[in-house]
Amino acid sequence: MVKIVCIAVFRHEGKSKRAVKLAEVEDLSGFSFFSRGKAREFITFGCRTTCERTPLGERVSVGCGYKDFVAHSMVRSDGLSGVAVTDEEYPKDMAYQVLYLILRDVNAKLKDKWKKVKQDSKVSPPFMVKYLKDYQEPTKMDKQGKVLKEIGELKLALKDNLQLLLDRGENLDDLVYKTEDLSELAKDFYTQSKKHNQCCKSW
Repeated sequence: MVKIVCIAVFRHEGKSKRAVKLAEVEDLSGFSFFSRGKAREFITFGCRTTCERTPLGERVSVGCGYKDFVAHSMVRSDGLSGVAVTDEEYPKDMAYQVLYLILRDVNAKLKDKWKKVKQDSKVSPPFMVKYLKDYQEPTKMDKQGKVLKEIGELKLALKDNLQLLLDRGENLDDLVYKTEDLSELAKDFYTQSKKHNQCCKSW
């Protein structure tokens, strides 16, 4: 099923610096009650990590390492950034369209105030909730020519997985263990899942 599970807006702080989350909306209804907590943590980790490693003025689509989800990241030249996490079937151009519209509206509503935010925020603005709901059915949304033209001016990089976004010498495992976005339980889950996958590959 084509689906967006999360859209997050960040202030990009530059390479190797922690991005500040300004707002986030999510739809985790596809996860069981017991797995939502872990899913939320891994999605937040994937969003932030992808944002931090997307250069200014560029956009990136990358497998975010949790289930079969893809993180679509768009970073404006001024550092205002958005990440949409979708399933693999969700059209990339529509993911970038909704990100473009959300970043445009955030900038219009907050002016330069977003540049002064220093700590993560847990707000879910109603206009972002509406975009999340509307774009769950991308075929019903009109593709806006002007929007798609402006999006097309941003360089696009497609990566198979998060590991390919990392700098030489960086290790995804190290990022997982250092991040504040994942609880100890989620980190243990990551370790066990990785071991399980390695066992399966040996067959």
